[in-house]
Order: sequence, then C-alpha cells, then structure tokens
Amino acid sequence: LAICAISFFWTMGAVLIIIFTPLAKNVLTADKHVATLLTALFSIGIAIGSVAINSLLKGHTSAKYGPASVLIMGAFVVLFSLLCKTWPPAVGHYYGWLEFIAMPRALLVIGALMGIAIFGGMFVVPLYAFLTTTVTKDETSRTVAANNVVNSGSMAIGAAMVTALSHAGVTPTNMLFVVAAMCPISAWLAQKLHKACD
Repeated sequence: LAICAISFFWTMGAVLIIIFTPLAKNVLTADKHVATLLTALFSIGIAIGSVAINSLLKGHTSAKYGPASVLIMGAFVVLFSLLCKTWPPAVGHYYGWLEFIAMPRALLVIGALMGIAIFGGMFVVPLYAFLTTTVTKDETSRTVAANNVVNSGSMAIGAAMVTALSHAGVTPTNMLFVVAAMCPISAWLAQKLHKACD
C-alpha cells in the first residue's frame, strides 16, 4: 500500500514537474528563470512539508495525516490552476523573475504552489518511513528497490500521460485538474494504509 501510494504521488509529481516550464512560458508568459524559480519553490515546499509532518507525528510512523494532506494538496492544485487561468499575460515580452514577483497576483500563485508542495511533502514523507520501519532488516533493501522500480514506472506513465494529453489539445492549466482528480485516489490509498498499519 505504501509503494502504491508513493508511486501514485510521483505520477502526479511527474505531471506537475513536466508542465511547469510550458505553463510558465505559455500561460504565465514568464522566462526560463521563473520556471526554475517555480521548480525550486516546489522542492523547498516538499522539504517544509517533511519537517512539518515530522513535528506533527513526533517521530512516529503513521499515515493518519495522509488522506487530509493529499486532499488539501488537491485543493491547492485547483487554486493554482484557476490563478494561472486568470493571469494577465505579458505583451511582446516574457516576464523576468523580478517583474513576475512584482505582479499583484504573483504572491497568490507562489502561495498556491507552495501549498501544493508542502502538503505533498506531508503526504509522501511518512509513506517512505513505512518502507524502512515495517519490514525486517533483511527485506529493507529489497523493499526500497521495489519501490524505486515502481516509482520509475509511475513517473514514466505520468510523462506519457502529459504527452498524450498535450497531443489531444489539453492545456497545462487543464492538466492541473487531472492532477487534482488523482488526489482522492491517493487519499483512499493512504486511508487504507492508515487502517491497516496504524
């Protein structure tokens, strides 16, 4: 269950990471530095979420906050998409990162993105703890290896999904709704894990 939930998360993560650059360029009309900024903020947000969930759980291995975390993450994904849809595009040029940050809605966009990452981190980090604490020591390396294989396959599926949706004419902002729709499934997996192991 932990491997399935982690892999499902990284399927969503793959979609988000892949669409950041075209979303920054074509929707937010921002340059590559803004795309790099969004990716960096996403990574920082996951780290913040990791610290936050560790404080909440006080060192215990539990998935009890998983369902709520990923559902809140989904809500931030929807908010992020709506903010991007109503973003005022630049005319005749791309926003640089200073110009982007100076925009009135920029803090809302950054806040929504950070919300996605923080609650994503709160969801996925405890799941990794299950891989190393709920199996015997001689099975740990095999469990982690199996997780890595399944995660890689899931990320490949996420990349293929982005390609297929792009060819079908789905915009990056609408792909965000696909990610949001996947969050309840992740919540269901986390709830099953919580009931089985906590």
